[in-house]
Amino acid sequence: MEPIKKNGLDREVKRHEMNVEKIQPIVNDMIETGFVFGTGELRDLGSSCVTLHDRAIEMAQKDSSRIRISFKRDADYKGTLGRLNETIENNARELKKALLYHTSTPLEIEAFEINGGVVGVSLDWVESKEREYTILPTGEREHAMQLVDNVKKAIDELNSFVAGNDNFGKGISTSQDGRRCLCWLDSDGNFHEDKEAYEFI
Repeated sequence: MEPIKKNGLDREVKRHEMNVEKIQPIVNDMIETGFVFGTGELRDLGSSCVTLHDRAIEMAQKDSSRIRISFKRDADYKGTLGRLNETIENNARELKKALLYHTSTPLEIEAFEINGGVVGVSLDWVESKEREYTILPTGEREHAMQLVDNVKKAIDELNSFVAGNDNFGKGISTSQDGRRCLCWLDSDGNFHEDKEAYEFI
């Protein structure tokens, strides 16, 4: 058997690609604020923000260290840290909106990467999705496919057998079909044989 591609991969990739433009302004704001911002930072922003809050402390300390007077240095540190943390929290909220976290079908943060400050869809993520959407051959799957093929051939043969007989709608049908048939499947998939129908063969 050949590998089987499940439906929906193209739609899932496109869904993520369409949201790149919503994430780019968030990344731009973080970079303009002074953060070194790459793929790891984006993922942190989409979850706990622990790394970014630690980075904000380092940035505020470095910025205020140039001030010699301690009370001014402390005030500058607190003010800078407050502004940096506010930027992180605001952008984290915006990112969660862009990732549709408030819906039943959120986007995957792992789908996005940043190269040189530009947001894009990760090729590694696309490859992992391709693997997820591919059913690979196994002995059991090949056996199941052969059994299904046998059933299809038997159905085609039975339907062809009664095709020229005006007394029958089909050789095999379903419980919803009111026409005469030799056998049928009910709504639970159970098989039934109409032995009296052989009179019309």
